[in-house]
Order: sequence, then structure tokens, then C-alpha cells
Amino acid sequence: MGHWYLVRHGETDWNLNERIQGQTDTPLNATGRRKADLLGRRLDDVHFDAMYSSDLARTYETAQLVAKGRDLAIVADPDLREFSFGEWEGLTDAEIEARQPGALTERISAGNEAFSAPGGENTWQVLERVRRFCTRTAERHDPSEDILVVAHGGSIRALAVALLDLAETDFWRFRIHCASLGIVRNHSDGRVLVRWNDISHLPAADRDTPV
Repeated sequence: MGHWYLVRHGETDWNLNERIQGQTDTPLNATGRRKADLLGRRLDDVHFDAMYSSDLARTYETAQLVAKGRDLAIVADPDLREFSFGEWEGLTDAEIEARQPGALTERISAGNEAFSAPGGENTWQVLERVRRFCTRTAERHDPSEDILVVAHGGSIRALAVALLDLAETDFWRFRIHCASLGIVRNHSDGRVLVRWNDISHLPAADRDTPV
């Protein structure tokens, strides 16, 4: 059966400095490009039938590095974007806490999917657009095909919930490193999680990376 290969983009300077990126269009840094290249080498032997990416620069560049040498177009899809964090974008957790004490803790609390940053999206909204992507993509491809999806921490969590038919309250249970790999296998009666947050392609010194 076919697989969904779920890749989080490589590192950016905002990841390194622990600034919330959201839909701000930040590029990969040198470390992010190197790690994406290492992941691409790991996947050299995988034949992808389709490749999708968020339309933001850090994901699309990661997809290009992973897909290097393949004669297959990368389809950029805005439904795969990260959460919009509105007024929080560009801020650190400490800066947000100073502005809105307790807001970050409230945001990631189970059962609080309706919470959003000022001017940003909530979990339901991200799940809705990622589910749209999953429905379109599943209709477009045979279950035997292997599909690469390069996205963000938030949208990959949403992909896991959508593909595996999990509860929405499971959204924040997933840890996702930059340049990590997850694999979901299609079956006739559903899907199975085969691999998650795998960074074994990175040198040991690089495995304690921003999340």
C-alpha cells in the first residue's frame, strides 16, 4: 500500500531564536538547508508519485532539497500553511507571556481548540483547511501511491489527526523536530502510523534541534 511521507521544514533563524513564525515567510538558514539535504539523501530511493508543500518559502525550499534530482513538480498549497499567529508572529514565548500572562498555556491546553492568538487562527480552522487538503489529495491519488508532503509543525499535527482519524484533542500530543520524517501507511480499512518525528538521518549533535 502507499504512504504519506510527512516532512517538517528545515531550521530557520526564527526557529533558532525561538520566535513564533506562523505565516511570516521566513527562509531556511544554512543549518536548515543542510538538514533538509540530509533528509533528501535518506529518501533518495523512494519513488514519489506526487509532492506537495506549503507555499511558504521555508517549506518549499525544503521540498526542493528533498526532491532534488527528481523530475516531478512540487505542488504548493496554501492549505498546508502553519497557523496564523496574528499579533504573536515574530515574538518569543517570554515576550508573549509578558503581554498576555498565561495565554500560551491556555492555547495548548487539551480541549481548548477554539483559542487563537490575537488576529490569528484557532486549531479548528487549521484542521479544517488541512482536512480539505487531505480530501483533495486522497481523491486525486490511488491509495497505492507514495506522496511527499512538506509542511509546518502545526499543519503536520493536523495531518496526523486527519489521516489517522484521531480526536481533535490529540493535536498537541505530537512533538515534531525541524527536518523530521513521519510516515503514514494506507490500508484498505484505514491508515497506520509507521514512523514519527524521525531524525535518525541527522548527526547525533544535530538531534537536539528546535521544535
